[in-house]
Amino acid sequence: MNKKETLTYTYTFNMKRFKFTLILAVLALSILWGDPHIDSLYRAIENYHGLPGIEARLEIAFEMKKSDFEKADFQARKAYMGALELGDIDLQAKAMYYLGLTHYFNDKADTALTYLDRSMKLYRKENNYEQLAKVLCVIGSNYLGVTGDQSQAIVYYNEALVYARKAENHRTMAIIYSQLSNIFRMNGIYQRAIEFIYKSKEHYKIAGFHEGVAWVSYSIGRIYTTMSLYKEAQKEYIESLEQYRMLPESVSSLNGEAICLNELGLTYLELGNADYARQYNLQAQKIYSSINSEIGMSNTLKYLARIEHSFGNYEEALKNLEKSRKIKKKINDVLGFPGVYDLYGEILIDQKNYRAAIDSLNVGLKYATQNTQKNSIMSMNKKLAEIYAEIGEFEKAYTYRTTQFAIVDSIHQSKVTRELTQLEALYDLEIRETKIRELEREKQINTINLEREIAVKNLLLIILAMTIVFSFFFIKLFFSNRQANETLQKNQKQLQELNATKDKFTSIIAHDLKSPFNTILGFSSLLERYSEKKDFEKIKEFSGHLHQVSTQTYKLLENLLEWSQSQTGKITFTPKALDIRIPIKNAVDLMAPAAKRKQIEIISDVSTIVVLVDENMLHTILQNLLSNAIKYSHPGGKIFIKAEEKSGTLKLKIKDEGVGMGTDTIQKLFHIDETVSLPGTEGERGTGLGLILSKEFIERHRGEISVESEKDKGSCFIVELPL
Repeated sequence: MNKKETLTYTYTFNMKRFKFTLILAVLALSILWGDPHIDSLYRAIENYHGLPGIEARLEIAFEMKKSDFEKADFQARKAYMGALELGDIDLQAKAMYYLGLTHYFNDKADTALTYLDRSMKLYRKENNYEQLAKVLCVIGSNYLGVTGDQSQAIVYYNEALVYARKAENHRTMAIIYSQLSNIFRMNGIYQRAIEFIYKSKEHYKIAGFHEGVAWVSYSIGRIYTTMSLYKEAQKEYIESLEQYRMLPESVSSLNGEAICLNELGLTYLELGNADYARQYNLQAQKIYSSINSEIGMSNTLKYLARIEHSFGNYEEALKNLEKSRKIKKKINDVLGFPGVYDLYGEILIDQKNYRAAIDSLNVGLKYATQNTQKNSIMSMNKKLAEIYAEIGEFEKAYTYRTTQFAIVDSIHQSKVTRELTQLEALYDLEIRETKIRELEREKQINTINLEREIAVKNLLLIILAMTIVFSFFFIKLFFSNRQANETLQKNQKQLQELNATKDKFTSIIAHDLKSPFNTILGFSSLLERYSEKKDFEKIKEFSGHLHQVSTQTYKLLENLLEWSQSQTGKITFTPKALDIRIPIKNAVDLMAPAAKRKQIEIISDVSTIVVLVDENMLHTILQNLLSNAIKYSHPGGKIFIKAEEKSGTLKLKIKDEGVGMGTDTIQKLFHIDETVSLPGTEGERGTGLGLILSKEFIERHRGEISVESEKDKGSCFIVELPL
């Protein structure tokens, strides 16, 4: 490092130290004067009972989960008791979750798992996918980081990923992919480790979590380091360091900065620049000291021991390594033990203290085997083989060398243990999903093109129909103005009806028809854009929207064409004797796919009744009434169809259990000048034209239509036709 770089580094670090001094001073004052936010929460507990007090206790527990175990544990327990009294399951689950977090962050793995398991069961009961994903993720991290049980960790990470996808919780998905990548890395499967860490980065970017993006850059560097690609690793660490320094200064961002400094130091050491390695290590030490991070300091001391070892300062290296070991033992960092004992062995070998080196390496090997840390196992077996060869115990040397080669072979051939089989299943599942999306892509594009052609064709038809309809209206209006004064009132009423019809058609063309075509064009544009990106999830989503909008638009065009034909007298009324069961069955079969999509059961109770009807008109009536019933039914509901003969009349009832209607809405039905079309239970759109058309066709049969309905109790449409 030249003089200019040294001065720049000194100035930067002094500024950091000044900021930290200021932060510590503020913290000291907050201790003396109290934290206003925490104080306000305690006041809320004193002044309010029930929900506000419980929420305040939970917030205190969350704030203090790392800093004050006793207080966080007490407040979470009190919140849970309050939630029990209220019978609020969501608050109970939240309290159990915070208890689990508190115990997890204070290295109480068994009790943490107990509380997290209770929270998980409660969130399952509530079908709260977002929180369930978070709880499962913490359980997985508990198994991975505290107990070292990769197998159980993977089970919970896989399930958490399923629920995070359902909830579209990208931040939780990013955490899970990062942890899974770490497991791949520890087991030597580097290609997939990199694939999964880039998935993590993608989800962090979508979530807008910049600290997560910085962490992923660091994680990529760790993978490259494990692969001995030090130049590539150095680039990632520098990028991560810059990203952490751009974040608002906090314990978390400073911890990330220190981690990057440590890794950069080790990278420079591997690249032959031990002086830079020492300088970066010193910066990391000062940061960890200022934020009181024991695990960070233990790792930094271990790295410093490696640096001192490279200088040949064996005693100083062992001194720092012993400090690191004591801290790791205090905080029970089981995943960090193998690295410490491995380095012990390496230094003792250089000192020719072979027996002490063997003891250290065997202790490290025990921890590495328990945690399935293949790289550490391979490294220590190699050192043990070299020691035994050096002291002439060739049989033991052969045994350890054989074990080393077996692990090397396992890593290079990606042979996995039981827990990695689960990772393979997850990876294979994603591959299969990708292939399925690729196979469906062509079909979806063809479907979209077909629907677009149909939409354009129907648009031309509606324009033609409108031309006919408006010509009819204007001709009729012209002749009506020539009527005598005695018919002026009648003509005025007819004119109002015509204007209402014209306004309705104008509204449908200007909004109900124009809007879906805008939607179709918009989604088509998005499809084109995401096709270039090969984002098949988005393509699938937009195709679904296109299909739904196109189907609704086609139904609207059908009703408009039939309405225009009825208005121009082009629909002929040709009644014939027909068994009522036949058209009802045909209509039910036609609407079955729509009902199936919403899991709606259609129950028909129809006996043989012969009625004189126009088959086409009756089909339109039944289709519109069934479509309305499905639209306003809740998923999983039922629709009842009943037909009976009563006093020389066919009485047909179509009843649903859906949202129902109020009196005001019922009064507006069947009127062209009233807009009563409401969105369905899943956002389905309509214009209300279907009911108006149905009423006209029923009246052509000299029949009547009426409706009985209450809000939230469903609706029953009653059609009466003379036999």
